[in-house]
Amino acid sequence: MKRVVVFAATALFAAASAQNIGTFKEQLSTPVKIDSLTTINATVKVTEHLDAAQIVATTPVKEQTTVNGYRVMLFMSNSQNARAEAFAACDTLALRLPGVQTYVTYDNPYFKVASGNCTSQEEALQLLEKIKSSFPKAFIMRENIPLTELTK
Repeated sequence: MKRVVVFAATALFAAASAQNIGTFKEQLSTPVKIDSLTTINATVKVTEHLDAAQIVATTPVKEQTTVNGYRVMLFMSNSQNARAEAFAACDTLALRLPGVQTYVTYDNPYFKVASGNCTSQEEALQLLEKIKSSFPKAFIMRENIPLTELTK
């Protein structure tokens, strides 16, 4: 029973994120109907202190500048010709998959070429399948992707 109450409160809280606090408080004070036979008549009393509301209202919100995502690493080398090979790999991918973003980075001592701005692993797997024919050693890696890259 305790799990049901916690679940119901969590569901109400999730629904409240898209509405104002007054509506949320009203929903907390009404019974929750789980199914046709079960209704929870428990209520929640919300006490809001004025100091807390003022602090939350005046505290600046830090904007998120990156999002957790995935890229396909298609080239990594530290050979003498690594720089030229990295840009050649970038050009090869641009010819095979125009429109897919590629990124050449130097992470001492490696030149790396990654592609894609995938927000899900499934999306990264689809991109990997397209790339595998040209780059058989390509693999998926986690990456913090800047939000500005996702809008391109």
